[in-house]
Amino acid sequence: MKAIEFIANAQDGTIKIPKKYWKDLEHNLRVIILVEETDTETKQKKTGKQRLKAMSVKTKGLSFDRDDANER
Repeated sequence: MKAIEFIANAQDGTIKIPKKYWKDLEHNLRVIILVEETDTETKQKKTGKQRLKAMSVKTKGLSFDRDDANER
């Protein structure tokens, strides 16, 4: 299998193939589409960190019983 690589922009789901590759396209093709990541996506993947929002729960007036909790 022969690989051809070029950069293209899709418009309405259509990708224009440069004419210099047309002669190689007379057989069955396997198409793999790679989408470039935005800067934000790249930074999140490199650091592995994502933002978490803080959450607080008011526990005043609640009673906690270990035996009851383990029963469930």
